[in-house]
Amino acid sequence: MVEERPGARFLARLSSDRGAHAVWRLTKESLTTPAAVEGLARALGVRPGVVGYAGLKDKHARTSQLVSVPAPELRGPAGAPPRLEARGWSAEFLGWSPEPVGGGGAASMEGNRFTIIVRGLTAARAREMDRRAALLRSGANGSLVVLNYFGAQRFGSARHGKGFAGRRLIEGDFEGALRLLIATPARKDSGKLRALTRACAAKWGRWDELARELPRLPERRAVEALATGASFKGAFGTLPQITQTMAVEAYQSHLWNETARACAAAIVAQDQLLRSDDEFGAMLFPPAAAIDPDWRAVVVPLLARGSVLAPPWAEAADRALESEGIRVDDLRIPGLRRPFFGEALRPLFVEASSFEMSTPVPDGADGAGRSRPLVRTVRFDLPRGSYATVVLRALGE
Repeated sequence: MVEERPGARFLARLSSDRGAHAVWRLTKESLTTPAAVEGLARALGVRPGVVGYAGLKDKHARTSQLVSVPAPELRGPAGAPPRLEARGWSAEFLGWSPEPVGGGGAASMEGNRFTIIVRGLTAARAREMDRRAALLRSGANGSLVVLNYFGAQRFGSARHGKGFAGRRLIEGDFEGALRLLIATPARKDSGKLRALTRACAAKWGRWDELARELPRLPERRAVEALATGASFKGAFGTLPQITQTMAVEAYQSHLWNETARACAAAIVAQDQLLRSDDEFGAMLFPPAAAIDPDWRAVVVPLLARGSVLAPPWAEAADRALESEGIRVDDLRIPGLRRPFFGEALRPLFVEASSFEMSTPVPDGADGAGRSRPLVRTVRFDLPRGSYATVVLRALGE
């Protein structure tokens, strides 16, 4: 369960008097944020693009977050309904704000409160969670200090395990990037996306046939462009902007994680690191007591062309780039202005504050008479842009 924590300033400016933006609390389950927003927009009779929100929430969770709609868009007789709902989502009207949700970046949002039920635990795994939590704790405030890796959700464009489209783009290999994005099936593909990736993989190059058969998804425009004689670069440019951007940002995030991994090894000896395997590479976590204050304050950018590698993380970044066979100056896409590799700062470490972990208890009955697995609840707060899955990895899960 994920509950967005709005900023105190934003909440203080909410009013019952009609203002520039109507604000709702949107609660959803088993839906992506864009899908829930589309449903809300349809119910309000507005375009989805005018709905403001501060971040994407996990599809596979019960989540709540603030959304806003500009007052001039609410032209219908219902105005700002106090409550709206449909399958998978509901929205409760909170009031009017002089600014939109998500305006100016993180202005309307401080972070998220996570409540996670961990099932299927053995007694040994539960003890390992306790051991790791004790090593990661910082001071008397109960916070855990963990390396601020990007979680696997960030790498959706590489979930097939075949590599990063962003790496192909900097080589100018637009066909390779396009194949990774629309013609490389992944286990978690479903519905129309599953049909599209499998059809493109099976019939790559047979553009006319594919253009007739593909399901109606925005990605099919790339195949339609190829069927009319467009280049692979031109076809890539027809993909949804979010798809293009995420191809670049996923690769930047991979480089950031590789840099963070090397930083961990520079902070403490290998035998002191807490290690957890992850589908996009092992995650290494130094114990809180071993982290020098200077390292705690380090901010590492998502690398871009022209990024200046600075100590103490410069050597780690060099190692990450060398493992990919590239240099900082290679982080550009030849012949395209967008998408581009833009630099963004990210703290190397993050605090999971207000951390609580319940005592493990037996979870239901085992009909075969075996020992029952254990279950426990974990709660903590994270700032915007940090991943609960990473905290679970730090705890050994």
